[in-house]
Amino acid sequence: MRYYKVNGIEHQVFDPHDDIDIHFRKDWKDGTIGEWVLADDECVIQILRRGKMLTSKGKNRTKEYVGTCTGTFPVSNTVKMDTSRRHNIYSFSGELKSDEVLESRADLNKGEILFVQYMSAGMAPREAYLKSFPTNNPGYANMRATKLIKTERIRTAMKEELKPICEELGIDEKFVLTGIKTEAETADKPDTRLKALFKLSDIMDLEDKNQTKVTQISGAVFKGFSDDLLNEAKRPDQIGSGGTDNS
Repeated sequence: MRYYKVNGIEHQVFDPHDDIDIHFRKDWKDGTIGEWVLADDECVIQILRRGKMLTSKGKNRTKEYVGTCTGTFPVSNTVKMDTSRRHNIYSFSGELKSDEVLESRADLNKGEILFVQYMSAGMAPREAYLKSFPTNNPGYANMRATKLIKTERIRTAMKEELKPICEELGIDEKFVLTGIKTEAETADKPDTRLKALFKLSDIMDLEDKNQTKVTQISGAVFKGFSDDLLNEAKRPDQIGSGGTDNS
């Protein structure tokens, strides 16, 4: 018996040698959502999805499919369902999409190594991509470069590439935090001090990312109260002393 997680829920796959005490349909192509079926590799698995999609060509352009915790299969007499886990359980091919490969890959390829080197030298992301990969399309290069610099492996490689330069300049975590702390304590403008404090709280993970920032009200950025507004809002000298209500 095997278990695979889909959206945080574990689903079972019964192998041929397992004792099975559940009813299952012998032809998986007739299986409905929630029903257990016999796959072509003699394993028993549950149908989690069933639907229809339009194909780009052919006499019958509507194609049915079923999905399990290990893959997605067109409902066809020429298709065999097995229970080997696919990289992408939502595609017929089972392969990851290009964006998913871009995000999930751990190691840098040759182009990405060059991209990191050009970026570390101060080059703009789009230009670095154009010089590192076989494309001369600026729009495509800008889009791909934006996705690349968000990946963990590129961020890690950038830090490693810049580490010797930072060490030479005496820049480390303490230097950066001390600088932000100094701004928070001594900056002339209140909004600069506030930004420094927010940055420190973000670094220390004090800010609740699920809450709307108190500095943003109805799309406007709060920049503090003016002196006139503060004077108008001063507390009366006496409250509730039985004075006359002139309103």
